[in-house]
Amino acid sequence: MPYRLLLLTLVALSSPLWAASGATLGTLKKDVPYVENGHTRQKLDLRLPADPKGAPVVLWIHGGGWIGGGKENPPIAALTAQGYVVASMNYRYSTQAPFPAQLEDARAAVLWLRSHQTDFGYDGKRIAAWGHSAGGTMVSLLGSRQDKGTEIQAVVNFSGPTDFGLIIKDAIDGGYADRLDTPISVVALLLGGPVKQKLPLGLEASPVTHVTARSAPTLLVYGAKDTLVPPVQGTNLFTTMKKAGATVELMSLPVTGHNSVNRETIARALAWTDRALGVKR
Repeated sequence: MPYRLLLLTLVALSSPLWAASGATLGTLKKDVPYVENGHTRQKLDLRLPADPKGAPVVLWIHGGGWIGGGKENPPIAALTAQGYVVASMNYRYSTQAPFPAQLEDARAAVLWLRSHQTDFGYDGKRIAAWGHSAGGTMVSLLGSRQDKGTEIQAVVNFSGPTDFGLIIKDAIDGGYADRLDTPISVVALLLGGPVKQKLPLGLEASPVTHVTARSAPTLLVYGAKDTLVPPVQGTNLFTTMKKAGATVELMSLPVTGHNSVNRETIARALAWTDRALGVKR
């Protein structure tokens, strides 16, 4: 089964998959702490468009298996040329703090963006969260939960795991749960221990667990040929959100693997996000 590949391989895919060239990227404010006196990883880079007044925001959460990757050179930096503020955040690796530390950091970043909107002039009530792979999990967690004070208005999940319960059960049923318990297993590291003992926490870390009718509008982008995060992780969340009455769309890429972030998918995700946030062009 493809889930056995969901180990260290995800880390190798954490580098930017598409970076803008020749676009107007606006003003860059680097290494802004979103937690006062916090961990060195609790910082974000803020890219402002030429005129940030009333601008919507996209929060980018990087991939890397929760043990690698970073906020630098986000693949969506060029969205500033489309009038968006782009906030790219770091978060604590699972090797530094297991789940729910990563969700806590994502929520803290949203709180920071909302509380500092008057400082920069953007619209803190129009925040979309985009993420790839591990970052996709985090943005879908934010949007599915919609915790009070950290509600977001749109989600774009590029190839992120959404159901750790399915991953763990599949591994147990397939007789290779021990592979998920090795020192390099990103799942065991995220959950902080052997997966056979962490199923309840795995369910808590799964966006599908938290879906309600009030979950944020979501675009799911998955490659049909992805062997790291199989597309069933997208279709399961899509079906769950549909049944709950939440707004969701699925972009299935028939010839794409795990690298689902590229010029075409970014352009399509931008058009979808414009509609979700009420951006007029």
